[in-house]
Amino acid sequence: MKKIKTRDKIIDSAYKLFYKNGYNGTSIDDILKDANVNKGSLYHYFKSKKELLLAVIKERIAYSFEQKYKDIGKIDEPLKFLKENLLNSNDFDFKYGCALNNLIQELSAVDKDIANELLKVYKNLEYYYYLALKDLNISKSEKENLAKMILATVEGAIMAAKAAQNKEPYIQIINQLFKLIQKG
Repeated sequence: MKKIKTRDKIIDSAYKLFYKNGYNGTSIDDILKDANVNKGSLYHYFKSKKELLLAVIKERIAYSFEQKYKDIGKIDEPLKFLKENLLNSNDFDFKYGCALNNLIQELSAVDKDIANELLKVYKNLEYYYYLALKDLNISKSEKENLAKMILATVEGAIMAAKAAQNKEPYIQIINQLFKLIQKG
């Protein structure tokens, strides 16, 4: 039981610090200090900072989206659910933006393994958005393209809010996006 707690403390600290400071802006010592664990404990669970990041991607970022959207294709009014979820999201802080997007921007061109894990999460999120479009009377390829557009728009809205350090641009963009979807 204690091993799991220590491992989770390390992952939680790494997630928080990677989110706030970026991967390259976070040292192993920063993570150790934040998690209040020694170096031996960290290296007992993770061979490297990269391996720790991969755990953060899989066990915090991907898992969070999976828990939020795993049933979206089975619920009534999935588009309404998606809009409400996006408008009331706690997945990101407007000061720091989106953890997934931040890591994609910082690391996708740098490391193939990390890029592949980030792409899996991104594609899964895109698929959840696709499932939210099940009630629209459009072709499969149009739904796929619309899901891509929604995801790109959401990420752009998060970036606009991050740049403004204010949630209002995000709220405006998401509301406008759904007005356009409902007209189409």
